[in-house]
Amino acid sequence: MAALVGAAWAASSALAQTAPPDLRGPQDVVAGPDDPGEAAPAEPDRPARPRPKRKIGTLPALTTYPRAARLGLKGGPDPLAGTPGPTLAAAPSPPPRRPRREERPFDPVGFYAGNLRLVPYVEQSVGYASNPLGVAGAARGSALSTTEVGVAMRSNWSRNELTGVARLGYNAYAKAPGASAPFGSGVVDYRVDASRDLAFDAEGRYALATQTNSQLGLGGLAQQKLALVSTYGATVGATQRLGDVSLGLHGTVDRVQYGGGDLATDDHTDYGLKLRASYRLSEALQPFAELAGDVRVYDQRLDAGGYDRASDGVAGKAGLRVSFSEMLSGEASLGYAERSYRDPRLPDGGAPLLDASLIWAPTALTTLTLRTATALQDAVAAGASTDINRAYTISLDHAFTQRIKLGLNAGLTTDRYVGIAERDHSYTLGLTGEYHLSREVVLKASLTHQQFVSNTPGSSYKADTALIGVRLQR
Repeated sequence: MAALVGAAWAASSALAQTAPPDLRGPQDVVAGPDDPGEAAPAEPDRPARPRPKRKIGTLPALTTYPRAARLGLKGGPDPLAGTPGPTLAAAPSPPPRRPRREERPFDPVGFYAGNLRLVPYVEQSVGYASNPLGVAGAARGSALSTTEVGVAMRSNWSRNELTGVARLGYNAYAKAPGASAPFGSGVVDYRVDASRDLAFDAEGRYALATQTNSQLGLGGLAQQKLALVSTYGATVGATQRLGDVSLGLHGTVDRVQYGGGDLATDDHTDYGLKLRASYRLSEALQPFAELAGDVRVYDQRLDAGGYDRASDGVAGKAGLRVSFSEMLSGEASLGYAERSYRDPRLPDGGAPLLDASLIWAPTALTTLTLRTATALQDAVAAGASTDINRAYTISLDHAFTQRIKLGLNAGLTTDRYVGIAERDHSYTLGLTGEYHLSREVVLKASLTHQQFVSNTPGSSYKADTALIGVRLQR
């Protein structure tokens, strides 16, 4: 019996040592100082403390949430705690932007007067003219000084439009004072948009030019002199658009004056009326037809030769207006015009009309301009009624660089007089060059050759002009 009790006690002691700590009883187990993995009995002089038991329903103590700590959110430690203070190192700057290149860096910029942009200039040139008076045969040349001022303007309005260009100059010949004279030209256009389909417009224009006796049809005279011809006028009218059809009605008045001498009796005023209809096939093509009539009234009933040159005229033409972006723009037309005179000694005159003004830009650096015009002018020569004047010009401009520009131009003008057998031809060939020092300063040079050929003896002549100068512009 005693042996069975001893064996049971020994087995229970061994089971207690292998059981988990919670099942061993109230004794505490602490790690020994020499072997942390070995359990050591509690000190005999220190009572063992019971292990606190977890109550059902309680939560563990709050601990740092790793994601909050990483993101610096509420509930995590201060992300700046324990970190060094901010440094003064600058943030990397973005690469510098390349400035935009100007397409025309030497064009004048002008200035604004309200909403009107003005581009003024003044030009001074000196040179030599081989035949200032247009003398047939041997001619005496002269030094030449040319002064010119001008201005271009354009409005900057949301509606209506005002545009214009004007120039005025003076040619001074040192050894031929009789050839010294002013010159110039200008045009101003104003449009009022009354509605989307109705617009009123007005135009003012002027031109000053000198002409030799030969150019006036008075060749062969012993005394050679120049005549100053002044032309100025105005146009007023309206254009109504009806869908793709546009109808325009305009009235015109033009004044022609001859400076000095017997030609003062040829001063006259021309009153005209013009009707034009066009159809918009597309934004690039617009065919049109035009019908015009006019009456010319002279200040004096009879001129120096005793002729009554008052006349009536009528003209009609049809053509096409083109606008292919900036590559090709302008218009061309064909027609016929006729004039009848009050004086029975002056025969009526008529001729086909060929008018064109086309600008072709094959590249951004090259521009080709072609112009033709036909006009039935009143002659001043005795026995001649109408001067059928035709002018053809072609010019080529090319910019080799943004600073250097060269131009080549050629022209042909023909005059056929109705009533007399005189026929005149004038040929011109010119070369121009520009060097832009800046937007404000431009160096210029030009060379012009003119040859006048007539079937009237003593009228043909040649003339060459060379100029070099500077233009100041804004």
